[in-house]
Amino acid sequence: MTDKRQERFSATAAKLTAALALALLTACPAGAAPTPFEAVKGSWVGGGALNFKDGRSEKLDCNAYYTGSADGNALTTALRCSGPSGKFELRSHLSYAGGKVSGSWEERTYNASGDASGTLDPGNLRLNFSGGVAGSMTVAFSTASQTVSIAIATSEVPVKGMHFDFKRS
Repeated sequence: MTDKRQERFSATAAKLTAALALALLTACPAGAAPTPFEAVKGSWVGGGALNFKDGRSEKLDCNAYYTGSADGNALTTALRCSGPSGKFELRSHLSYAGGKVSGSWEERTYNASGDASGTLDPGNLRLNFSGGVAGSMTVAFSTASQTVSIAIATSEVPVKGMHFDFKRS
């Protein structure tokens, strides 16, 4: 991979990782905890793949740390991922009200940011995200695991999507 292409990929992957963090932070089944974010507080570990439009894929490994507000309706995160093309770090701030999730994210290594909004139903999150990259995300979850799928709508991005599986660490 050329240096310029690798830099472009790394920036794109960082933005996608930020969108993934939003999904991880909002996943909580109804009735499993007193507030929507209680089920995800703590540490998570996982991995998956970035899928490129040209058919290639690249493995990523991630660690995430989540903390919540006293009232349980806000959450912050630090997510760190690494793969052959580089490392990424992001912070997210999310809010939950009446089945709706909204928030913002920033990827600190590549100075990327954006917004996300969606709905949270028992065992399932649907999210649309915007910023440097636009697309959609679904998350199937329990208090012990999460499966995340991301589809990219931005045509200039060489990544088609992502798929991750996470468990508590």
